[in-house]
Formats: sequence, C-alpha cells, structure tokens
Amino acid sequence: MNELLLHLPLKADEHDRVHSATAVLSRCCPDIRVDSALSLPPGLPARVLFLCVRHADCSGDQTQARSLCSAAVTAMKAALKKHSNDVDMSALWLKNACLLHDLLTQHSPKQTLHSDDLVPLNTDLSDLIRALSDLCIQAYQQLLSITEKRLQNIIVPAMLESETIPGLSASAVKLVTSRKRAGSDPRPVGGDVPTMASVLRELGALHTALTHQALPLTQMEQAFHQLTYLISASALNSLLLRKDMCCWSRGMQIRYNVSLLEEWLRSRGLQAGGAVATLEPLIQAVQLLQAGKKTEVDAKAIVQTCTALSSQKIVKILTLYTPHSDLDERVTLNFIRTVQGLLKDRSDGQPPQLLMDVRRVFPVTFPYSPPPALHSEQLVIPDSLKISFLRRA
Repeated sequence: MNELLLHLPLKADEHDRVHSATAVLSRCCPDIRVDSALSLPPGLPARVLFLCVRHADCSGDQTQARSLCSAAVTAMKAALKKHSNDVDMSALWLKNACLLHDLLTQHSPKQTLHSDDLVPLNTDLSDLIRALSDLCIQAYQQLLSITEKRLQNIIVPAMLESETIPGLSASAVKLVTSRKRAGSDPRPVGGDVPTMASVLRELGALHTALTHQALPLTQMEQAFHQLTYLISASALNSLLLRKDMCCWSRGMQIRYNVSLLEEWLRSRGLQAGGAVATLEPLIQAVQLLQAGKKTEVDAKAIVQTCTALSSQKIVKILTLYTPHSDLDERVTLNFIRTVQGLLKDRSDGQPPQLLMDVRRVFPVTFPYSPPPALHSEQLVIPDSLKISFLRRA
C-alpha cells in the first residue's frame, strides 16, 4: 500500500487524542482563516481529514474513524454556515465536500473489489458518504444563491436598459426619463447604472472561485446553466411587461447585450452545458422586435423562427410593439390576427403561461470521480494550519 497515512500522536492518552482530533477538524474547517484557506492547494483539508480517518481505520479503531468522519461532515456544515455570503469560501467547501465524498467512495469495499492498489475501509461509512453527497448539494446551492442575490437587481437594467451601442442613446434617454416620471426607477439618483460589465463581473467572480478550487467543468456548466436561465427568464419577463422595451432600436441593444454574455460563456468553454441554449427565448424575442411585421410572408417567418417562444409570448410582444421613430410602423391588428391564425396550426411545445418561472431549479448531479492515490511527497501541509502535531506513518 503506497498511500500516505496521517495519525494523531500514539503516546497521548485518550483525552489528548480526542482534543487533537477536534483541533484537526476545527483548524481544517470552521476556524481556518479566509486568507489561509484560499492559499491552500485545492482539497487539502479533505485529504488531511481522509488520511486521519484512514489511519484510524487501519489501526482497528473503527469508533474513532467513524467519529472523525462524522465530525468532519458537521465541521464542513459549520464552515458553510459561517461563510454563507462568501463565494470563494463556499466554493472551497464545495470542493472539499466533493473530494472527501469521492475519497471515501473510492475506498469503500464495493469500489476496491477489483483494485490491487487500494485497501478497503473496514468501517462502514455509507451513511456519512450519503451525508457528504447532501452537503455537496447544499454547498452548490449556497454558491448559486449568493450569485443570484447579487444579480437580482442588476439583470433588467443591464440586459434591457443599458446603452452599449453608440448612436442609439436617444432611446435610452427617453427610457430613463419616462421611467423616472412614472416613479418606477428604484435606483438612487446619482447611483451607478448597472451595465453588462456589472453582470459579467458577478459571473466572473463565481467562475474564478470555481476555477481556483479546480472544480470539474461539469459542475461549472451546471452552475452557469442555472444562472443564465435566471438572467434570460428575468429579462424576458420584464420585456413582456414593458411597452417601452418593445421597439426596434431597443431590440438591437438587447441583442448586443445578449451577445456579450454569449461571448463570455464561450470564451470560458461553458457553452456546451446548456447555458447558451437557455438564452434562446430571449434571443428570439429580440429578433421578433427586429423582424418585418407587415405581410403574410413576415407572419409565416415569425411563426417558423420563434420556436422557443409560446404563442402567448409572440402575440404579447406584437401587441406591445411601439414605434420609436418615423421609420418604424405600428403592428396592425390584421397582422396580429394573421400570426394568431398561423400559431393555431403550430404544435406548441412551450408552457402555456405568459411569464417564465424565474425560480425554476435544474437538477444537479455530482458524478463520482476517483481521485489519484495520495503519496507522502505530494501532501504539503502549510504551517498556517497549525496541525504539526500530526505524524506521518
């Protein structure tokens, strides 16, 4: 067996061993300083905790092995609660919960049946492995919740209202003026107006935290799939309720803003996990704003193109459409009726409700990934953890 084992001092009495075990857990989990934690190699606390459990198990002390593992789960929960608003620390504990789960799974009797290199754990930890699986979901949901809260109040101003294409600023001035006159602008006077840079900054903070912890691409894809759905659904719902948004020039601005988000996702390799696909309803809505709306040919093109939009959404956007220049024309009632007639013959696989469910939660999976074997020369424990009392076996 080529694995490194860490153990508590053998010559200590039982009280000291319990105290040492508590110290390992507290210094690796809830009591670790943020700056120290973020400077650690990804997953180091999980590796240290696992090797202590492994040594207790190999020594025949199944009670201590189980107690250590159970306490590790409790300590990670406490660490998550302590840092409930911190993206970086939440990502760190997501990494460690996943890694400890995979290490214990890797050394379970079922997984080691056909392996000559791994010795199975004698202690039954199956219930704690399940608890770690639940903890992974909790950490993941906490990460998303933090980012969603930060995005909540900036999605609509950034995606729909921000002026990012030079030359269309007149429409933005009218938009802001009419909104303030109606008393519907929640932002303080003189405050910074959220832009796409604001949205991408929040997404970037999450991406940096996940990357720093070397979390797998599949987990990143699932996280950004959920977040881009929230962005798309929130923006589209607002568009469907605001007449001042439904014009050709605003459609051009929104499409450009969406393209910035698409480019950001693709540049980070996140387009394959469904993140870009969730933007399609919003993209088709702004394409509808820019499409021709006069002839029957135009009506057929709209019905054939807007497949990600329900019939209700298409008709609503056409009804709200408002010309903002002399070059634009109002959509006639006859044209809307023509579109409605064509939509009746279309098999509509979209939900019947007008607005999208912004609270929809996509299921998350954490595929088991066998970690590489641990070797003593690979594990460097920094002094900042203050667990030098551990001994290498």
